Amino acid sequence: MPVEFPKRQVVALQELAGRLLDSRRPGGELERIARDLLHGFFDVCAHAGLDRVLVELAQAFPPLEISERSALADHELVSAALVAQLGTIKLDDGGPRNAKPRQVAACVVAALGLTVVAEPDRTISLGDDVRSEVAAALAGVLDVELAVPQIRETIIAEARARCDESFHGAFAKIAAQLDERGLQLVKHPKVPIDALHAVQRALFEARNAVVARVVGLAIDRAQEVLGRADPDAAARIDLPITLRSTPREVAILRACDARASKVPAKLVQSLLESLSELARIAWRIPAQPVHPYAASRTFAVGDLIDHPKFGRGTVVARVAQRIDVEFPDGKHTLAHVAPRP
Repeated sequence: MPVEFPKRQVVALQELAGRLLDSRRPGGELERIARDLLHGFFDVCAHAGLDRVLVELAQAFPPLEISERSALADHELVSAALVAQLGTIKLDDGGPRNAKPRQVAACVVAALGLTVVAEPDRTISLGDDVRSEVAAALAGVLDVELAVPQIRETIIAEARARCDESFHGAFAKIAAQLDERGLQLVKHPKVPIDALHAVQRALFEARNAVVARVVGLAIDRAQEVLGRADPDAAARIDLPITLRSTPREVAILRACDARASKVPAKLVQSLLESLSELARIAWRIPAQPVHPYAASRTFAVGDLIDHPKFGRGTVVARVAQRIDVEFPDGKHTLAHVAPRP
């Protein structure tokens, strides 16, 4: 039975391939890049809610415990199949470099026996005013809960509770060297290696727990806003994407990623993009009004005007009684009434 893989996620595979190729030394072992690709493929699926793909791969390549990120990379048959595919494209032959990521992504698809399919359009379209309200709802939680120094204090308290009492002395030294958000060590204090590992593990778990809890609350608020605008869109947040993973769970997973910014403003944008993509919500930008052109009117930069000869164009510059307007056939300078000082 073929394992279907969404066409829109092939781009993510190509981006993954591009990053790995950029960091790869010419002549490097194919086994190494194959392993990195399979790790990355797991991440692509997890961050897109494609748990169905992972489960079907586990059935296609037994024995395979797909809950582990390294499962595909550790599977001898899968790894060997990808190495064989990579050997056919000659990574170091000096061909067009921009073609390599597409070729490598195609190797992953072939090695895993994936069938690339176009998904049906399930998009729900909502107004930009709703988008603004959703962003405000997210920010209303994140701005408070992730503010400095609260986030640092919360993470430290959570991590201390997770850390064995025998390491609390080392914990105090390490916690004192955390940055203002409690996310990174500014300086590594001298503590026993076993204590360092234990404290770092506790801090890692605490950060994820705190971020997941706060993001979950923020999504609750956003869901309330969506529910008032479109109950179906709101319901999608907690419905499976392909098997069991929901947009809520995947958005939280993305937010907890160590590479994701925890600055509230950036996290709001990231969450909004995640929920929009995963729940298939498109935002309609308000239509810009079109002003009929007349030399007796006043126009501003950015105005969309309709000219009887040149058609529709956008004002790109304004000086005194002249405006420059970009039309389909090029830029034209027109007269208008200068604004009052």
